[in-house]
Amino acid sequence: MLKKLAFLFCLPLLVSGCNTSHQIETAAVIETVTVDSQNGQLCYTFYPLSDSDAPEGVRVPADSFEQARRLAEERYIPHLSLAKLELLLLHENVDRQTMRSDIFYISTQASFSPVAYIALCDSNTLKKIGENTSAQTTAEQQILLCKQQRPEVKIDYLSVFNSYAAGNKKGFAVPYITADKELKVSTVSIYA
Repeated sequence: MLKKLAFLFCLPLLVSGCNTSHQIETAAVIETVTVDSQNGQLCYTFYPLSDSDAPEGVRVPADSFEQARRLAEERYIPHLSLAKLELLLLHENVDRQTMRSDIFYISTQASFSPVAYIALCDSNTLKKIGENTSAQTTAEQQILLCKQQRPEVKIDYLSVFNSYAAGNKKGFAVPYITADKELKVSTVSIYA
């Protein structure tokens, strides 16, 4: 009888659930962003930090990084965080269309990582980045190697921003990553 009475007193607690509980919000920490074009439309692919060998990129069609970020947060990746962004890769065919405006936008955002590397790349590089997370690390290592061999190369978005702002007619060099069997780096000149 005592067990039945205790059960009756506990029943309302079991039925009511956890009304006062709080859901812990988790951020989707973005490590790499790639930019390319598909059927004439710019596409930004966001790669969240992951333990998996195969990265899961979220492709967002947009006209600019600013719009892609907003759309990604609203529709695809709630709680998106770019505080740990390490790599921004632009396909060689979209750099003139996006690089300057995207770099200027990124430079105004205090929430972005201040040490994100930037490089131009070919289609094979983007394919490798989408297939294996180790390709992202290799791309970063190649960018750092390029800077070591050619100190004048601009490898992060702040130095690229400063180069654009200076308006140097001679241009400036950024890393250019290609992939056949492995990722290789060279440089390409950008003219303000």
